[in-house]
Amino acid sequence: MCGICGIIRLSGNGNDQDVVAAMTARLERRGPDDQGQYAEGPVTLGNRRLAIQDLSPAGHMPMTSADGRLVITFNGEIYNHHDLASELGLTGDDRRSGSDTEVILAAWQRWGEGALDRLVGQWAFAIHDRQEQCLWLARDRFGEKPLYLHQDNEAVTFASSIASLLAAPWVPRELDPSSLVEYLTMRYVMAPRTVLRDVTKLAPGHLMRIDAAGAETRCWYDPRFERHQGRRSQGALVEEFDHLFGQACRRCLVSDVPVALFLSDGIDSNGIRCALEQSGQTIPSYTFHPVEGEGPPSLGGMTPEGAVQVRVPAGHRVEQMVPAFGSLTEPVGDGAALAVWLLVKGARSEATVFLCGHGGDEVLGGYRLSYDGFRLRLLKALSLMPADWFRGQTERYLHGDESFGDRWARIRQRSPQQTPDAVRHMIHRPLKAADVRQLHGGQKPPARYLETVDRIYADSRGRHALDRIQEVLLHTFLSANLVSWADAVAMDASAELRLPFLDRDLVEFALGLPPSQRTAFWPGRTRTKLILRKWGRKRLDEAVLRRGKHGFPFGNLPQLMASDGDQLRSYILDVAPLRRALPGLVDWLDQPPKAFQEPLEGTLWALLALGIWCEQLGLD
Repeated sequence: MCGICGIIRLSGNGNDQDVVAAMTARLERRGPDDQGQYAEGPVTLGNRRLAIQDLSPAGHMPMTSADGRLVITFNGEIYNHHDLASELGLTGDDRRSGSDTEVILAAWQRWGEGALDRLVGQWAFAIHDRQEQCLWLARDRFGEKPLYLHQDNEAVTFASSIASLLAAPWVPRELDPSSLVEYLTMRYVMAPRTVLRDVTKLAPGHLMRIDAAGAETRCWYDPRFERHQGRRSQGALVEEFDHLFGQACRRCLVSDVPVALFLSDGIDSNGIRCALEQSGQTIPSYTFHPVEGEGPPSLGGMTPEGAVQVRVPAGHRVEQMVPAFGSLTEPVGDGAALAVWLLVKGARSEATVFLCGHGGDEVLGGYRLSYDGFRLRLLKALSLMPADWFRGQTERYLHGDESFGDRWARIRQRSPQQTPDAVRHMIHRPLKAADVRQLHGGQKPPARYLETVDRIYADSRGRHALDRIQEVLLHTFLSANLVSWADAVAMDASAELRLPFLDRDLVEFALGLPPSQRTAFWPGRTRTKLILRKWGRKRLDEAVLRRGKHGFPFGNLPQLMASDGDQLRSYILDVAPLRRALPGLVDWLDQPPKAFQEPLEGTLWALLALGIWCEQLGLD
């Protein structure tokens, strides 16, 4: 796990060592154990290393292939690198290190771009092909590892964080008005855009090739729910899930440093622990435990389940937002980031690598999808009736800036499987179009409301409504929000998060399941993630199977606005770029604390994260 950066000049050679050194310095927390730089012709690469596999100097990066043709700077972990080494015929005598980085180089030499399909893990890397005189940039399937870019006629500049990218003096430091509309609405910005003008990010599952002719990007992985299981009994599906889930969890143990598990009271993390125990593997568990008082997180007692409590005092929660949100690689408006940042800080002295249950809901069909599926079917049936009959009961579920009548007609005109498209369904409620206009001082915002959501639904090939919902969920909430802040808050403590539910083979299995094995479109707490619940019937406590979803507590914003409103407002209103971009900001924030409920609470988290982040980076 590391931080990477670099520059490739599109014409002539560069003299970019000093700039790349400055960029590399801003990645120190991502890699405190070592640093390196490579420069040849138009290419300069930087690396900060957090040693996870092969702790010796043999794992130093940038690393050159055995024949000298390829040079790589790599951020991530390849969990199956031992299997790949065997497939490549690499023996101990052939190896110069025990690192996964060396295996990526050998795989790229053998298979080229085809190596990406064979990699299991999380990564963002740059490979300089000295023979072809080109640079390859690649990102993992769901974007677990970040990669930000700036392109102009002179060069392509890249880094693991926007803060690192901004060390290059030619990178703009201004908010992008169009992207800001999406950020306010959804609490994050979808790839390839970011909140900054002319700063982009390589999309998850994408590959970029750069040479003197320019840059070309293509998608090498796109998650699609396509049936390939055939007709199989429930028992056979559960048995295969058991094999793949256990394999995914064991893969995430590959490490030469201590590994632990973040344990909540939910089925996902408890499932990971159970799957490991089935395989004879036991690792320490740590859980978030809120307490009264002040001070930094500390280790406390044990839970009845045997997890070590990370005691997190409630005091200073507002002040702790500054280092937590300031550490983000890009801003996202999710208060859970604050809780996990505190959890990692408290447990970091005991381990460097932490497994967690992120991704289980998105891949297997969790959250409240059984309720939402039932509601969508009901809306489709009601759409045959006059719109005004049900406006009061249904308007909150029909997202869009059209008139209510037009939104109601959209449902009637779409097929049943396209009902999610018609209502622009998202797992979290977007900010209303009226609020977006208010934040812009009553003026028309510079981008169309929910245009990205419309695009993803239009591109969906899902045959079932649940397929379409989950495709959007994977592209939006998972890739643009959850894995973004999860990586950032861990790396701020020089730690690594691993997500077994995003394992390549487990995901392929889950995306091939019929909807009936994922979520029942009938209301019920236990009617989601059905394949995981069926697997858990003989393995997990009944209380875990029936328990509702609860995240780690991170603070209630209406309550915090009542007690610390002046400080919270200052995090936003004292930021000049935000005041200029959002002329209605003062009036929007001047609402009573109790008004900041969903979805306003989500946008308030987003504004807090953005304001703090802008100040920490010194944006213009």
